[in-house]
Amino acid sequence: MLKLLVLNPVSVDLWNTLVYNYVKSALEPSTEVVVKSIREAPQAIECDYDKALAEHLVVREVIEAEKEGFSAVVINCFDDPGLRAAREVVDIPVFGIGETSLYYALVLGDNIAIVSTGRNSVVVYRRKARELGIDSRVVYVSGIEVPVLELRSSEKLVKSMLVNEISRAVSEYGAQVAVLGCGGFIGLAEELSKECGIPVVDPTLVTVKIAEMSAKLGYKHSKKYLFNRLKTPYLRQVTSTSSGTP
Repeated sequence: MLKLLVLNPVSVDLWNTLVYNYVKSALEPSTEVVVKSIREAPQAIECDYDKALAEHLVVREVIEAEKEGFSAVVINCFDDPGLRAAREVVDIPVFGIGETSLYYALVLGDNIAIVSTGRNSVVVYRRKARELGIDSRVVYVSGIEVPVLELRSSEKLVKSMLVNEISRAVSEYGAQVAVLGCGGFIGLAEELSKECGIPVVDPTLVTVKIAEMSAKLGYKHSKKYLFNRLKTPYLRQVTSTSSGTP
């Protein structure tokens, strides 16, 4: 039986039940899924500082997940905190919803839009697109001005703002696919797809399903050229203290 961990890298637990209900409905009945947050993490990840605070905690949780027998881990934040470091130190597959959903969107259309939260998203996710090597395919990036912790309490407003941004991406920038750039948008993609007339990717649902498929097929991340610090001790440099002419 497959066992998946969906890790919310924030200290609040308001997302846990919501995420569990949505992802459980997308998985095979035989797949077990656990959704958890991290008590010491920031309340939300809305900037690089928040991301930095969460990263080592995410890696710690991924290491524990492997010990507990999980088949794969999904980091449920579009910024993918701790993703690369986690892959270095465990053998189970680890997926970030940002990287995974953006690559998946590329098979649905040529021109991609990313709509997230906060005006800083324009810079942050342009940079992410460059790092992933897909910047030529990302034609539009924006963020609605609603804090992450307010997304579900202002759901009607959030939907309206998302529709406006996605529609603009389609009409003015030629976007064919939109990716929702925050795990807090879970469950909104289907309605937005119908409203806007293009595929709208829910990053959490897509990533969890890909994690399930990968674990079921036995695929894991390549370890070629990855450096596992936990299995490689630090080497002390030997310096000479002698003096004089040889």
